[in-house]
Amino acid sequence: MYIELHADDFGATPSVNKNILSAWYAGALDGVSVIANGEGIYEAAKEIKTDINRPLRLAVHLNLSEGRPLVDTQLVKLLVDKDGYFLHSFLGIWTLWHSCSKLQRQELLEQVKAEWREQIRRVIDLFFPRPVTRVDGHIHIHMLPFLFPVAVELAREFNIPEIRISREIYHLSFKDSLGFHFVLNNFKHLLLNVLAGPARKIAKDLVSPDAVAGILYSGHMTYETTLAAVKAAKKAKLNWLELIFHPGRATPLEANRWKGKQAFLARFYTAYHRDVERDTLIRIAKEGLF
Repeated sequence: MYIELHADDFGATPSVNKNILSAWYAGALDGVSVIANGEGIYEAAKEIKTDINRPLRLAVHLNLSEGRPLVDTQLVKLLVDKDGYFLHSFLGIWTLWHSCSKLQRQELLEQVKAEWREQIRRVIDLFFPRPVTRVDGHIHIHMLPFLFPVAVELAREFNIPEIRISREIYHLSFKDSLGFHFVLNNFKHLLLNVLAGPARKIAKDLVSPDAVAGILYSGHMTYETTLAAVKAAKKAKLNWLELIFHPGRATPLEANRWKGKQAFLARFYTAYHRDVERDTLIRIAKEGLF
């Protein structure tokens, strides 16, 4: 079984980059997902180019919920607040979709497509000559039934061969299952697994891992939860498992990236659990587990 160690949120801030890069330099990462509108995007691209021979898979972390759009805010009015910041959460944009008329839905999809196209273009341009090989979604937003076809269409447009389908293999680590986060993440796990079936049919010409892990214990991917996920994947006889980590911790001084309705995100980015995830990756690499 191929086990892929992957970090989300690359490019969000300089400190997020620094922590992710420390795992990469330790030989603990196979790939990263890049937030194209992150404040650390240019530093991220520059750093990656200094070691062009070190393997690293690149994905575009399609984003509609954090920071400002790359296109003019007047062109994506349904996606931003009055200050020009992305407005919607996963459930928020789903609610908007169901409240829209047919014409408004078409307009919403066109705005998403324009923004995501620019995000993909920016990552391809900045990280050249490293190729972008996958698209996925920040907070798995690309898995929404009305947005997944947009992500697939853009992957085909840019000749990107892979897309993340957020189907997670169920696994338990009792030590890490005691908090409210685990209860909430079980609902996310169930919802995303339901959405994964139709998504796989839509993306039949694109390549995806058989399953992922990192939703049930998102933000809490410890050594124990990682081993539990791999054990479950082996039992299910999977050929390819993507382990999703968030090892990039921001500093309190970078918290001003998240303003207005996004302010609560700073708590997640500055959480010490992100250091735990980075240390887990480095430990895995040192022990040569996978």
